[in-house]
Amino acid sequence: MDSISAHKLTNTAWWLYAAAAASLLTTLTLPYVGEEAVYTITSLEMWVRGEFFVNTLYGTNYNRPPLLNWLVIPLANLLGWEHVLVASRLVTAGATAATGLALAWLARNLTGNRLLAAFAALVFLSGDTLFYRGWLAYADPLFTLGVFGAIACLWAALAQRRPALLWLAMIALTCGFLAKVQTAYLFYAIALVVLAFDRGYRRELLRARSLLAHAAGLAAFAAWHVYATRGAQSAGTLTDIVLKIQSVDLADYFQQLWSFPLETFARFLPASALALYFWYRAHRTHPQSTAPRAIAGLSLAMLAWIVALNYLPYWIGPKTHIRYIMPLYPLLALLVAAVIWRLGEARVRVAVAWLAAVIALKFIVGLWAFPAYQEKFRGDYAATAADVAERTRGHPLYVTDVSATGLSVAAHIDVLRYPAAPPLAWPPAQWDSGFLLSYTADPEVGPVAHRYKLGGNDLFLLCRGAACTGSAANGRGTADR
Repeated sequence: MDSISAHKLTNTAWWLYAAAAASLLTTLTLPYVGEEAVYTITSLEMWVRGEFFVNTLYGTNYNRPPLLNWLVIPLANLLGWEHVLVASRLVTAGATAATGLALAWLARNLTGNRLLAAFAALVFLSGDTLFYRGWLAYADPLFTLGVFGAIACLWAALAQRRPALLWLAMIALTCGFLAKVQTAYLFYAIALVVLAFDRGYRRELLRARSLLAHAAGLAAFAAWHVYATRGAQSAGTLTDIVLKIQSVDLADYFQQLWSFPLETFARFLPASALALYFWYRAHRTHPQSTAPRAIAGLSLAMLAWIVALNYLPYWIGPKTHIRYIMPLYPLLALLVAAVIWRLGEARVRVAVAWLAAVIALKFIVGLWAFPAYQEKFRGDYAATAADVAERTRGHPLYVTDVSATGLSVAAHIDVLRYPAAPPLAWPPAQWDSGFLLSYTADPEVGPVAHRYKLGGNDLFLLCRGAACTGSAANGRGTADR
């Protein structure tokens, strides 16, 4: 590839990456999507309670580490708690953009190829991460940054014999765990085992400096559970796994076995389709004259094994979700980018042009399509919260609705009440009068004071005792929001 041409293409890829990262900002002010309210609620509860190690949802242990809360709280205090959702999305969008840069850093350090580094980052920030997962205020983008950052530092440390990077890997891995869940260590351990099959890498891993760094990483994990949370979060992952196994539906499970790989492929469109098409066309039409170029410093076999062995538990495990494999997104992007890059500059140029079109589409979707969809099909959570607050004024208000709709309305109510009243909580065992936000109409709790229709979901405001009389309950009406 001509050096001047490659330099221009590299610059183009980086400008497009910057545009893709900027497009994440177009969705900052959208209403709540899915269960985004989980971390806005837990962040406010953590701030109000002054408890910064164990987060709570509706006043009960959420059983997840609080790194995302720690990052959201100062931003929410800076912007105002009425903008806590924006603060959350800023954190996740920033984590996504940083992950792409970490991927470019790894590719550059392994191969010395600037174009491949920029192209891999661009492939990562396309498809699912560009349109949805990259900005959504879940813990997954921050989890991805921590876990992949640890794997990237480990690989670079072994390839370049830079032991200091092993300590950075342990810091990143600890942050990955603190972002979401203990499976961060499983992703890392599988990558370490695969890399250890290289004799040179294995020698580095068995050196005292490597063993010491990894021992420190394990000690940090143990210290968190023993001293910081005193075991309050130690059973979270195991409990989730047991619940999934107990509730598995065989028909859904067998459907997952064939649909999960297809969904993974779709999450990287159009890059994944281009890679498959270019590879098929090259090997179909010119099998002898189009031998792929080698990528010095990058073992595609090792990369593929790291991806495959980490992917397998989520493929064959029950009730998995595509977001569970987000730490593999950067590695999958590198694999897709490498397949295209090995087939020549012309293919890379075509792929970059496609990705440029996709980024332009994201601006249209973010600025117009997403807002229109939310307004038409999801309902007005903010208006519903204001109505609930008005109807229940002067009476205790509790919540048991943990659906996406209930969480979104509860998050708005919490902000409306702050700082005059504490965030909403689960009702006590005994309560004589008040209101309850519920997913269902439960006669054992009390009559329906009001029913809200939000998109395809219902939210019930139930009352009990003296709260059911007077103008607060306002009858058993319904409202479409």
